[in-house]
Amino acid sequence: MKFKGVFIVVIIALMAGMILFEIKAPSRFQWEDYSQSYRSKQPFGCYVMDSVLHASLPQGYDVLGADIELCFADKSKGVTHTFLFINNYNELAGSADVDLLKLIKQGNNVIIADESHYFYDDLEEKLGFFFKSNIYSYDNYKTILSDSTRFVIIKWQPDGNFTTANYLVSSAFTSYSVSAEDSYRTLATIRWAQETTDETEPYDDTSTDEYTLTDEYTVTYDDDEEDESYCVVAAVRNYGKGKVVVVSMPLIFTNYGILDDNIRPMVLRLLSECGDKPVVRYDPTIISKVVKREEESDSPLRYLLAHRPLRWALYLALATLVAFVFFSARRRQRVVPVIKPPVNHMMDFVKRIGGIYYKQHDNVDLLSKRYATFSNDLRAQAMIDIDDADNLDDELQLLSTRTGIPFNELQNHILEIKDAISAYSLSNDTLRHLIDVMNDIMHRINI
Repeated sequence: MKFKGVFIVVIIALMAGMILFEIKAPSRFQWEDYSQSYRSKQPFGCYVMDSVLHASLPQGYDVLGADIELCFADKSKGVTHTFLFINNYNELAGSADVDLLKLIKQGNNVIIADESHYFYDDLEEKLGFFFKSNIYSYDNYKTILSDSTRFVIIKWQPDGNFTTANYLVSSAFTSYSVSAEDSYRTLATIRWAQETTDETEPYDDTSTDEYTLTDEYTVTYDDDEEDESYCVVAAVRNYGKGKVVVVSMPLIFTNYGILDDNIRPMVLRLLSECGDKPVVRYDPTIISKVVKREEESDSPLRYLLAHRPLRWALYLALATLVAFVFFSARRRQRVVPVIKPPVNHMMDFVKRIGGIYYKQHDNVDLLSKRYATFSNDLRAQAMIDIDDADNLDDELQLLSTRTGIPFNELQNHILEIKDAISAYSLSNDTLRHLIDVMNDIMHRINI
């Protein structure tokens, strides 16, 4: 039992150590995960962004999948929304009968953050915009984000709601730009770094004229100067009773974007452009609200399996339990009851018989009993019968050979014993002498 207790304590300690190590170990981000799913906690997922916006937007924020069509039907009740599509409008248009233009005319707002060159229902032609790839296009976002020299400055254009502002953002977010009709009002623009040989001042986010990315690159804003490096990354237009906001930086609507101090203000400004309406983000990974509630149920097993350290701890505990049961069953034996040996009463019997003979003092009978035992032992062990009167000499000769005692001496001893048995009485010394003779013969036989 002590060994089992130590074994269980060691296993529990190892499990606790592994869980603590897994929890404290830095997580490895998957930079190739661009799903922007409500469940993804990766840099380009939307788990953190959805949580922050849900708690921050006073008008309300929700994430819907196929149930978004229920919001489309709210137009009959006079309820309007701001619909946010992040790289997934084509999936909605291809799977549902959606008249987005009609929804916008009825007072709903739409934010389209995408990088598609064409849309399923020719939306770009109907609304007068399209996304184009810039001269810089990246595939390895992790490398670009970790490079402190690859930045652009996004200038937010002043309007009635916000003043001008400049945001230093990694160029990984600006590989596309927006080309829009004149009906669009520009919200944010960028200019690519222009190489110069002049000395420039360090970056100053309060200046609106010149911004230095490095000692070799500068960005110059001049509203009167036409420059091919000038790019629009966000624009808005009125359409019927609603608004359309197009953004060529979909990756800013992610966990990384909402946690970055330079990107988060842009996200909130873009959402504020659509006025005081509840925001609904479309996520095709959500089948329905019912499925979402089932997926997010708080069952203990689902909670354990949802966290990698706890999941492996559960697997280890089950494997340890199976191994413990297996080895314990193999080593377990049937308990053999301890049976006490029976008490030997022979000595008591001998003492009683000896006491009787001692009280009666019948030495002849005692010698007779001893001689009977002596003759039986000789027949059993040496196959010599000293009671055979016809062949007594031959038997004694054989006994002499076995014991090494002279024949004449053996003959005298046997005759003396038989005469004593036939006598009326016998002294103690003679009895002791004759018993010693028989014991000596048996001792020699056993040797």
